[in-house]
Amino acid sequence: MDREITIRDYLNVAWSGRWLILVTTVLGIIVGILVSVARPSAYTASARVYLGQPTSINGVPIQTPFTSSQTATGALDLTALADGVAQKMGVARSVIRGHVHVSSPPGLSTANPAPPVLIVSGSNPRPAMAVVITNQLASAVVTQTGAPYMLAENVLTAQATQAQTQVRSLNARVDALQARMAGATASNAGDAVALATDTQLLNTAQTVVASAQLALAKTREAESPRVLAQAYSATSSNTAPKRLQSIALAGLVGFLLGLIATFVWRGSPAARASDA
Repeated sequence: MDREITIRDYLNVAWSGRWLILVTTVLGIIVGILVSVARPSAYTASARVYLGQPTSINGVPIQTPFTSSQTATGALDLTALADGVAQKMGVARSVIRGHVHVSSPPGLSTANPAPPVLIVSGSNPRPAMAVVITNQLASAVVTQTGAPYMLAENVLTAQATQAQTQVRSLNARVDALQARMAGATASNAGDAVALATDTQLLNTAQTVVASAQLALAKTREAESPRVLAQAYSATSSNTAPKRLQSIALAGLVGFLLGLIATFVWRGSPAARASDA
């Protein structure tokens, strides 16, 4: 009668090749140690960039490719940004290309839509260089996404400046008319009309200044992109826990290879039973 194969039979086969399994496990650990020590450390720094939120005249948010981090990651020309950073820093393109990344903030879902914020990161064997690359990339992202806002800011600034110049001119004219009317011995209908007209124009110009300054403040504070948090330090990808993890994984691979080799060499209990 055929005997049923149990787990004990498999353990007996594995025990018979214990020295082979031990040797492959130790070799795997040694290889893991050598790889973790020889592998150069890469330092990564991160910064946060606010992409801005344009609004209509009525204050309604306008959707663009850069008003959500999920769409902005695909809309940004990362290669051009990397080349621009390399040129500005005076380094080879290969130092930046492939070593910069933009991503959405973690924890996003359908119920929690992505805000117009990007996480910008840069990597380099030197931690200080990783920080510089990241901050330069964050500034480049702001420049690339902020062109429409800069145009709007320049227009609003020009409007406010022009209106302020008009206010100063009208103030001078109103003061002169009031002084002349106060010193006149008889009323002058022409001065009264001119004063009323200039006063009305002054009120209109002051309203334009206030509106332009309010729109300018809204553009700068809410709509224009900017760096929310710069990078100040970098973390290594070859930390002690990660090295231990790599060594443990290499040891596990060695153990499995030794176990497989033992069953190939000694034969599985089922095969041995069938041979018998």
